[in-house]
Amino acid sequence: MSANPMNPEARPAVPFNPYAPGYDVNPHPTLAKLRAEAPLFYWEQGRGWIISRYDDAIAVLRDNKRFSSSRADWEFAGMVGSAVSIPELLELNKNSLLSLSGQDHARVRKFVSPALTPRAVERLRPEIQAIVDELLDAAAAKGTIDVVADLAEHVPSRVIGTMLKMPKGQEALFMRFTYAVVKSIIPTLLRPEEVPELRTDLREGTRLLHEVIDERRRNPLENDILTTLIQTEEQGDRLNTQELLALVSSLIVGGFETTMHLIAFTVFHILQRPEVLAQVKADPELLKNTIEEVLRFDHFGKVGVSRYPLEDVELGGVKIRKGQMMLILLGSTLRDETAFDKAEVFDVRRNTNASIAFGHGAHYCIGASLARLEVQLTVGSLLQRFPELRMVKPPSFAPHPVIRQMKDLEVKLSP
Repeated sequence: MSANPMNPEARPAVPFNPYAPGYDVNPHPTLAKLRAEAPLFYWEQGRGWIISRYDDAIAVLRDNKRFSSSRADWEFAGMVGSAVSIPELLELNKNSLLSLSGQDHARVRKFVSPALTPRAVERLRPEIQAIVDELLDAAAAKGTIDVVADLAEHVPSRVIGTMLKMPKGQEALFMRFTYAVVKSIIPTLLRPEEVPELRTDLREGTRLLHEVIDERRRNPLENDILTTLIQTEEQGDRLNTQELLALVSSLIVGGFETTMHLIAFTVFHILQRPEVLAQVKADPELLKNTIEEVLRFDHFGKVGVSRYPLEDVELGGVKIRKGQMMLILLGSTLRDETAFDKAEVFDVRRNTNASIAFGHGAHYCIGASLARLEVQLTVGSLLQRFPELRMVKPPSFAPHPVIRQMKDLEVKLSP
């Protein structure tokens, strides 16, 4: 069966190439054209339907009966001889909280939800603050800081490691494992030469998690999320080793990439707007809403959130077959003027209740509270400790298949 539905509606009225020069720096002119001229079309390179309008996104995200988040429901899931068939990846995705649907998703989610409630996350504040302070101490000695390499890349991995009480010295492996899983979100976009290194990183990360889970079974720890996940029973039901492995990897991936980029993008948007910097310094509580506006105004996802129809459906007048991938471009939907008044304006006092930056419905990001706290403490501490900081130059971006990956953001800490 051909991947191209061959509908007139499937052909984009405007070019869409998220890998074109300049797209990472500013994708919004392209996204605005998509919303206006081609809000729903079949993207050949990614082998999926592109959704760029808010109402269409909400219709898909809230309908768990007709749309699955499991890649197993993709029409190309069993494609032989491709990156989709990487054994290490298939094993992780099989039980991943990021891809499970329906009752399977609800069952696994209930085990970890208590550990990530706002109240539970708040108990991590001292540990997170200590990590941030240590990193800023190192930066103070230099006088300048690369917000990405010296701060954003370290905070989330160390926080997740602290939560799970992972062995010290494994931050680099965590990072490689995280990037490998994130790059595999749309495996058809992987270059063949990337696959061997990706498989190695997945295999080494999985081995480490196996070792930690086995050790924790033998030696349970108090006030430890992993021990709790191992020991918790729900009506006689427990998570098996593969489910634990997939759940822990989901926490690492979900808790690392989003938080890392949100820290960097938040600092960037504050520092390039002197009036916002002044407002946040005068009213530190305003930082919380500023973070939400950064997520809405300049979401760093490149190719979106995936869903797979469980039956033939019609959306926006276009027929979509069962099993075809649908990619919701959050960066576009969150700039949709029909959902957000003056959507092109960065407004730190905006009501962002309609935002779907952390998802929607049953698949709302379970780690949203943790991500918000990490960004609040990291950016808030940076601004409080170095009130005269300024951006040395605009950030640069690195190639990445699914993320607008900020490569560096150099900041001078004092005049």
